[in-house]
Amino acid sequence: MLTCAELFVNYLREKNYQFNVRESDRGDIIVDFPNQGKICRCFFSGDDGKYLSLYIVFENVPADKITDALFVCNELNCAYKWATFYIDGDNDIIIHDDAILSPETAAGETIELMIRLFNITDEAKPKLMKVIYA
Repeated sequence: MLTCAELFVNYLREKNYQFNVRESDRGDIIVDFPNQGKICRCFFSGDDGKYLSLYIVFENVPADKITDALFVCNELNCAYKWATFYIDGDNDIIIHDDAILSPETAAGETIELMIRLFNITDEAKPKLMKVIYA
């Protein structure tokens, strides 16, 4: 397993967190961490797994609300420096973050970024839900 991913997985095991881990066909390590009905997918790639990408699939946007949802994503991108909001090809709102890790701080930094991403998701939820369901 890639070093940074292994350190993160060991941290999660030590804390008795529930999660799933697997290796992709390309050798990337993928850790799925559930929280309040959403999953943060953590991709570790590159040398020692030092390249980290975090993704939360928030919710699917109905086709007739895509334009309004894009405006809200843009507004949220201006409000949060730690995350980007976008709509993917399946019309899902994605909340995303990237980082470069070092083995010395990989576990702590990954958990910190993941918690920040979940907190940002919680803060953005009212605006996102309003645009999707209003």
